[in-house]
Amino acid sequence: MEVKLNPGERIDDLQINGLKIIQTVKYYCFTSDAVILANFARVTPRSRVVDLGTGGGVIAILLVGKYGAGTVTGIEIQERLADMASRSVILNGLEDKIHILLSPMQDAHTVLGLHKADIAVCNPPYTRLGDGGKNLDPHIAMCRHETGIDLKGVCQTAARLLKFGGRLYMVHQSERLAEIMVELAKADLAPKRLRFVCGRVGKPPALVLIEALSGGKAGLKIEPPLELYDKDGEETPELTAIYGRQKN
Repeated sequence: MEVKLNPGERIDDLQINGLKIIQTVKYYCFTSDAVILANFARVTPRSRVVDLGTGGGVIAILLVGKYGAGTVTGIEIQERLADMASRSVILNGLEDKIHILLSPMQDAHTVLGLHKADIAVCNPPYTRLGDGGKNLDPHIAMCRHETGIDLKGVCQTAARLLKFGGRLYMVHQSERLAEIMVELAKADLAPKRLRFVCGRVGKPPALVLIEALSGGKAGLKIEPPLELYDKDGEETPELTAIYGRQKN
């Protein structure tokens, strides 16, 4: 289906099941973090999913179009990104499966209701306020820095939206793992799976993928690390498979 593109926007092929996405270099392009998070999440055709901070909608589109999630509500605070995500949904003909909600994620329960979701996914801003050089562009800053919501707020938001036994899937900086565990515990979200992500084979992890269970008991499975590139800078077979590409 044809959609209108705004100045600076382009349509990219997600290289799986004919899926496409609208992106803009100036304000937002998705990264591999979103792709590996969608791959890490476990969804079913009955899953009612909320995508916290959906950005351009890539996780929502992959969860439905590639992994078969039932429905996804993408929650986005920035009007420009919410509009871009909505047009990407139309572009893929997924209007019956994906809804984009323009709202701060911490207020989403007032629209969606308390404890209605089976799954929450989140690729949140990684950087604490005051850490590092904040990007001067407010649109990019909100994607990268905790200007709109912090880690505590993300965990509390997920807890409000998830059913008892629902699951949160999140990607974050591995250096903040101790803080993540504390905030998950405060929100009664029990970590159940953890997988570190290494940029290159043999290098320390930069990211961590976490699955947490609402109201769950203790018991954590640590999976083998996901290594994205080999020592020569080539994609590992697993990353190639995640992207759905054929290895040359």
